[in-house]
Amino acid sequence: MHLDARGILSAVEVVIYVPILIIGGFLSFKNGFARKAGWIFLVTLSIFRIVGGVAHILSEQDPTNVTKRTIYTTMESAGISQLLLATLGFLGTVAQYTISDTPFVSRGLKLLGVVGAGALVLGVIGGSDASKAKTPTDLDDANMLRHIGSLLYVVLYVGSALMTFYYWSNANRILRYRRQLLKGVTATLPSISVRVAFGALSSFAPSPFEVRDGEVVPVPPDYSGLGKLNLSSPYWGLYVALSVLPEYIAILIYAVVGIATPLGKDMPDYAKPEHLEPDSPRQSMGGGGYAGGGLLRPFLASRRF
Repeated sequence: MHLDARGILSAVEVVIYVPILIIGGFLSFKNGFARKAGWIFLVTLSIFRIVGGVAHILSEQDPTNVTKRTIYTTMESAGISQLLLATLGFLGTVAQYTISDTPFVSRGLKLLGVVGAGALVLGVIGGSDASKAKTPTDLDDANMLRHIGSLLYVVLYVGSALMTFYYWSNANRILRYRRQLLKGVTATLPSISVRVAFGALSSFAPSPFEVRDGEVVPVPPDYSGLGKLNLSSPYWGLYVALSVLPEYIAILIYAVVGIATPLGKDMPDYAKPEHLEPDSPRQSMGGGGYAGGGLLRPFLASRRF
């Protein structure tokens, strides 16, 4: 099997995302599988990257196969959505028990979640429609959907960054270990900005397909201008520096912070002993009693033994 530089990079991506898939599964089990927790998106991102890498390798062995090309280009875009949705999920986790009910946070997280879902759907539909186009207009419409989706990723990133700055302005209200997670989110923002910018610009690169006689066929690639950012471009150094490395750096930060941060130790103020009522079940249990002890105290005090 002969692979060019981009094919070798795809093979490397398949290998390096396997441990991330395992770590993501562990962190999801540890902290919860809910989408709002964020960890599950590390799993789906790893799956998308592995599937996309395999599709790219197979495409090099069958260059005229439009379906394989469509799969890896769609997975490339879909992976960005998982990285951004993971960031959004972590921001939701950071806000738990403290600022999650403030209008800016609660409405902002929901709105950005809709934007992320919309971007993912547009990217997938655009990729699917491009592979089934029957006329040049159909292909242009499909590419337009991909362009809109990539711009929505930019909106999602900017919104997440603004949300992060707002969190820091309220850092004194955020629980201890969730502040540690917030530091991790903040540390990933520069890398994610590079990754999102590359994804947006590459989506506007010249299309590698055209429609002939009602069929979508590959065309000789144009590597001028934004064509250098095309997924099949021989300028693999740009792809590594602006796509692979920034994304993997962000994921490694999340993985390390997720493993090192005991989020379960965070306790909201209302659950701390000094904030409990004297006769509350938690307080009445004392050093190992049972919840009914507080109810029995008046009865026991009236009895003489």
